[in-house]
Amino acid sequence: MDPAYYDYPLRNVAGYYSANFGEMRPNHFHAGTDFKTDGVEGKPVVAVADGYVSRVSQSPTGYGLALYVTHPNGTTSVYGHLSRFRKDIADFVFSERHRLKQSRVDLYCQADQFPVKRGEEIARSGNTGSSQGPHLHFEIRDAKTQKTLNIISQGIVTPKDDISPYIMKVHYVEVDTVRGVPCHSKLATYAVHKADANTYRTAQKSPIKVGRKGYFIIETSDRKNDVANTYGVYNMVAKLDGKAIFEYRNDGFPFDLSRYCNAVSHYPIQRRSRNEVMRAAMLQGGTKYFYPTLVNHGVVTTAEGEERKMEFVITDDCGNTSTLAFDIVGKSNDACFKGEVAEDATIVEYNRDFAHKVDDVLSVVIAKGSLYESIALDIERSDVAIKADSTIKVLSPAYRIHDDNTPLQKSIGPVFTQDVEERLQPYTVMASVSSGGYLYYSGGRYRHNRLTARTSSFGTFCLVADM
Repeated sequence: MDPAYYDYPLRNVAGYYSANFGEMRPNHFHAGTDFKTDGVEGKPVVAVADGYVSRVSQSPTGYGLALYVTHPNGTTSVYGHLSRFRKDIADFVFSERHRLKQSRVDLYCQADQFPVKRGEEIARSGNTGSSQGPHLHFEIRDAKTQKTLNIISQGIVTPKDDISPYIMKVHYVEVDTVRGVPCHSKLATYAVHKADANTYRTAQKSPIKVGRKGYFIIETSDRKNDVANTYGVYNMVAKLDGKAIFEYRNDGFPFDLSRYCNAVSHYPIQRRSRNEVMRAAMLQGGTKYFYPTLVNHGVVTTAEGEERKMEFVITDDCGNTSTLAFDIVGKSNDACFKGEVAEDATIVEYNRDFAHKVDDVLSVVIAKGSLYESIALDIERSDVAIKADSTIKVLSPAYRIHDDNTPLQKSIGPVFTQDVEERLQPYTVMASVSSGGYLYYSGGRYRHNRLTARTSSFGTFCLVADM
C-alpha cells in the first residue's frame, strides 16, 4: 500500500494514540489503531480516501456506531465508537431501524448511495459500544479477504515515537512429551535491567541453567512519546548462538486467526498482565501464520554442560529496537524436567474430536482444533460451596472442566442431563461458578431433560433455574 493514498482520519486533535495494532486483548488481537480524541467526543471524522460507505452498523456493544468505507485501491477503512453519523447516513440508519423494528442494525449500502471524497467529514467521534473512553477505533482492511492491516508498521500513520520497547522479565520453561501430551515445568523467572537506551541484561550474571528442551517467554511492552499508554510489540526475534530460530511479526491477520493471541502469548500470565507476555515458541496446535522464522518450533535444545548464547531482539511498529542477551548452560540430565501423565488419564488430542461423560449428569464435547495442544483432561465434581440468592435454584452439582488457565481456540459443549420440573424448565440455564462460589450466567437451552450449552473457556459449571 502507498501510505500517501490515505489521509489522517480525524480533525482538530493533538494526534496521539491510545492503543496500537495487534495488542494482546482478552482472547483476541486488537484489530486496529485507537486514536485519542483529547478526552472528548464530537471530533470530526473524515474519509481517509475516496470511496463509498459500504456498511453502517449500530450496536450497544462492539464498535458501537461504526462506518465502513470501501476504496478503489481494494481496501476498506473502518471507523468505530462514533457518536453520530453524517446527517444523510444517520437518516438512513434511523429509517432502517424503524422499518426493521430493531435497535441493533448492520446495514450494507450500494456504491452510489453514499459516495465520499478524501477528507470529507462522515461522522463525529464518540464513545459508543464496548469503549472505555472517548476515542476513534480505526482500521484498514483488505476489502476482499477482510484481513485487517497494521497501519503504523506500514507507515500509513506515523506516531511520534523514538522510544525503544521495554523488557521487564524473562521466563524459562522446560518441556517434555508423554503419550502425545506436551508437559511443561514450572516457570523459572529472571529479572532484567537496562544497560543503556536499548540494551537489556539479566540481573543474574552467571549463565541461566536450562534443560534438554525448553523455550523462553519475554515480558515486554512499548511506549510512544508524550503519552503514558503502553502498547503491543510488533516483532520479536530469538537468536541461538547468533542464528535466528524464532520470529514473531504481526503485519495483519484475518479475523479467524485473532484468537490465536492465546497461543502467541503465555496465556496464564497474559490474562492478568498489561504487558505483552510473548512466548518464543509455537504450541503444538498453533498456527505458523505469525512466525516467519520457526526452527524446531522455537524450542531450544541443550546438552548437559553445553554453553550457548541467547539473544532477543524486540522491535516496535515505528522501528525502535531493544535487545536482551544472556548465556545459558545445560543442566545435568538428572536435573532436567521429566513430564508425567497418569496411566489412567483421559487424553484429549488437539487434532481429534472428543467426548467424555462424568457420572450420569455431565458430558462434554471438544471438537478438534479447540485446543492449542493436547491435554490430560482434568474433569470431576467440584466441592465448591455455591452462593446463590433466593431467585436462583441450583439443580445440579458443580463440575470442574479442566483449568481456566488453559485457553481455548474454539468453544466447547457441556451437556447436562437432568430431570427438571416443568415450571422451571423455561428458566433453566448453565451457570459458571467462580472459585468463591458465585454464579454467572453462561446460557444454554434446556429440552427433553438435557441442557446443551457452549463455553469459550474451561472452568466450573452447574445447572440452575434463574427465576
